Formats: sequence, structure tokens, C-alpha cells
Amino acid sequence: MPLKPFIDAAPFARAADRREHHREALAVTEGIEAAEPWLLAVAMMRAGDKLASYQALGRALARLTDRPWRLLVVGDGPARGEIEAAFHAVAPRVHWLGEVDEEAMPGICAATDLFFWPAVNEAYGMVFLEAQAAAVPVVAGRFGGVPDVVADGITGVLVEPGNDVAFADAIAAMLDEPDRRRTMSRHACDHVLSGHDIGTAARVLDATIQSLEPAVPR
Repeated sequence: MPLKPFIDAAPFARAADRREHHREALAVTEGIEAAEPWLLAVAMMRAGDKLASYQALGRALARLTDRPWRLLVVGDGPARGEIEAAFHAVAPRVHWLGEVDEEAMPGICAATDLFFWPAVNEAYGMVFLEAQAAAVPVVAGRFGGVPDVVADGITGVLVEPGNDVAFADAIAAMLDEPDRRRTMSRHACDHVLSGHDIGTAARVLDATIQSLEPAVPR
């Protein structure tokens, strides 16, 4: 059995069980209407592929101003000015959380409704697993190893790289179908717990080591 990308899913799964608590707390601290769909993006703010992904997000969201939503952005870095400029058209709807402590991430993830990231030239992106472990479905670009951690049509939606219209349409469809989001959220958490949790990885490693040990003669 191959060793898949893995995380410690337990803190995120626990946060998912207290979703309303985390959502209410964040609604107060950020002044966000809890009844609106919350979108989440998490990434460092640097030039190159990260900047390109943020710019793609900005272009996609500019197409969706006819729908209610709020975007929470976790991350910081030297390209923040350029990234903020990429969201100029939807600036009042964007909440910049900056760099947050690792311990805060499960609650932030669990409080949201949809994680999305264009994933320009992404390898795996552990944040995809973190979001899904917190029962948050994903919309992402079909780059690199992303299909290995996001089950297209089950735990999220993958779109062809570089297609801003398709990316915006995928987000719109998820915003318009809350029942679909709820179904995917359940599958997302199960997907990570069953196949990408640190406990599963430990069992795979143990089985591999056991298979490599030479037989002891009797």
C-alpha cells in the first residue's frame, strides 16, 4: 500500500464538531455576517506561483458579485500589497486574517463553508487536507498532486488549470447548492481520516518495515 500525503487530522475533525462555536467567535472578531457563505484561502504571500494563484482568485471572485459571500484570507508575506490589489473589485468582502498560529487553523477552517485555491504549479498542498479534515469541501485547480488529495466530485471540485471562467463557475455552483456542500463536507472529513491521517500513515510504514525484515530462522 503506497504512503499517501498525511496530516494529523484529529484537531481538524474535533474543530468540525464545534463548527458553530468557531463560526460565531470568528463572526464577532471579524464582523462577518454568519448567515453568508464563507470562503477560505490559505497561502503565503510571495511572488511567483502564490501570487499567480491569488490573482486568479481575485479574477474569479470579481465574476461572482451577484452572490452573497465573504472571503477569509490566511497568510502574509512580501507580496501582500500586490495581492490586496488583485482583490480591489471585491475589497469590502475580503477579510485579511494575516499570519495565524498553527493552533488556530483548525477552528478557522471549520468555521468556513468552502476552501478554494487555484493551486498554480502546486505539488500537494497540505492545506487541502487540513480543510477537508475540518469537513470543508474544496474547489481547486487540477495541478500536480492536487488530485491525489482532493477526490473530484466527492470531496470537492477540480477545474482545469488557468481557466478563470471554469474556476468561477465551480465556485458559483458550490455557493448555489448548499446541500451539495454539506454532502461533500461529510465525505471530505471521512476521506482524510480514512486515507490521509497520521495514524493510517503509521500503519502503512509499520507494514512496509515488517515486510522488509528478514525471516528469523527457527
